[in-house]
Amino acid sequence: MYYKSKIKEDCEAYDDLVTLGEKYPFNDNWANPIEIKGSWYILKHEKYSSDLEVVNELPEIKQEETE
Repeated sequence: MYYKSKIKEDCEAYDDLVTLGEKYPFNDNWANPIEIKGSWYILKHEKYSSDLEVVNELPEIKQEETE
């Protein structure tokens, strides 16, 4: 599952929450936000919740959209 937001900083804040909570080493983090079709997504951690929208999977990207 993933969290979704229109604002990249929302996903970065969630990454910071998980990274600090799980005590990842310096220069390591939980997950990197991904932009797809104008929205930002980040992998949901089972121990950390957020008010962001939850989605089950990332939207499908057609091959021509990546070129």
